[in-house]
Amino acid sequence: MSYRPIGGRRHRSAAWQWVVIGFIPGLFCGLSIMIGVVFEGTLLDFVLPTPVPRVETTVVHVVMTATEDPNSPSATPKTEFVVVTATPDPALSAGGLSAVSVSSPIPAAAGADTVALQSTPLPTAIPTNPPPPVVQVPEILQVLRSLAVSVPGGTFTMGTLPAEVIVAVEECTVRDGGACLATYAEDSYPAHPVTVDAFLMETTEVTLEQYVAFLNVRGPGSHLNGCAGFPCIQTRNESADAPIVFDSANYSIPGILPQYPAYGMTWYGAREYCETIGRRLPTEAEWERAARGDDARIYPWGNTWDNALAKTNRPLDTPPGPLPIASYPLGASVYGVYDLAGNMAEWVSDWYSERYYAALAGQGAAVNPAGPVTGLQKVLRGGSWNSVPFFSRAVHRQSWDPSEGQRWIGFRCAADIPNEDAVASSGLNPATLGINVPAAPPQVTDIANAQPTQPPPPEANQSADTTASNSAG
Repeated sequence: MSYRPIGGRRHRSAAWQWVVIGFIPGLFCGLSIMIGVVFEGTLLDFVLPTPVPRVETTVVHVVMTATEDPNSPSATPKTEFVVVTATPDPALSAGGLSAVSVSSPIPAAAGADTVALQSTPLPTAIPTNPPPPVVQVPEILQVLRSLAVSVPGGTFTMGTLPAEVIVAVEECTVRDGGACLATYAEDSYPAHPVTVDAFLMETTEVTLEQYVAFLNVRGPGSHLNGCAGFPCIQTRNESADAPIVFDSANYSIPGILPQYPAYGMTWYGAREYCETIGRRLPTEAEWERAARGDDARIYPWGNTWDNALAKTNRPLDTPPGPLPIASYPLGASVYGVYDLAGNMAEWVSDWYSERYYAALAGQGAAVNPAGPVTGLQKVLRGGSWNSVPFFSRAVHRQSWDPSEGQRWIGFRCAADIPNEDAVASSGLNPATLGINVPAAPPQVTDIANAQPTQPPPPEANQSADTTASNSAG
């Protein structure tokens, strides 16, 4: 810039010089202010979007205590209760409640001015026990499964007496022309009181129609090792005498056999069927309760044997083999359960021991006995079409290898109460089963309970079963 001497003549305006002189300091001040605003953060809050406020919830637990009497000589210093909350966990704030700590006072010594606090974290959720699994019964098996009737619980006499066996042996040898020994009944000694809870028992033995449906539900080849790793049952591929046909894709039976009782299944095959339909095998005590009722009857219908009420191998000219289920309606038990005598010997859940009754009697009144813990054979009850009548006495005990089936062995299922609504098997009217069951006929002679055991006679044109043990029927 150039200035003229003071007092000299001014030739042009100097206003622009003052503008320049004022602009430079102003620019410097403006920049200083902007820098300060940036560092302070006001500009960022103005430019950037407003963040969503985070809402935190604090749970306060109020502890109320009764006011102490100030006039009481044992009054203690008042303690101040403080509620302490933990800092919310950012990882939990988006999806649920954060952990909260609640202080619990520790009693102070007399005269103390302060109280120590102890924080206890609260769980974010209350643990619960998972519900028991629900057995999903396939629809076809629900439709076909047998009607089950209620058998009341109670105490009854289980087993037999030596005097009863003497009568039974005489009947076997004189009346039926059999060869029986008193030693065959030793596994049913002594008679002893047993108490069972109420339960459901199927009115009929499981049929071939029902068992074939079970195999088809389980799939091709399941009969070979599909029952807990054991065979379920033989088909004609394994035995020419088997009633079930397997064509590598499906299981079937001839048209004349659907309502005949299933036979030849292993104990594992029987148990697997019952569990698949939401039921179970009955215990030996439950089976005898269903057959004997409250009056300790010898047979399901009473105390006197009648060949017209059960399928055994007597009379001597009786054709071998079983009959369709419920073929002897007058032979039902007092609860309306059919074929508990004859037709098929039936698997029950218990392991077999010939001394088990003696062990139970030594323990006093047994409640819901379930058999020995382990064993080599499983119990069979009820006799069969392949045995003489005293095998069908309600106190008789049999046994067999659980991994083997026989043509004279079948089964039925039981269930605890309450249970799902039972559906009758095909060919039976559920409205009439168990109704108007005939009362036990009057006892003609003083016949006691007896059930000797003997090897079953050979079947017609079959020799395989002649090797059965003396506990087989």
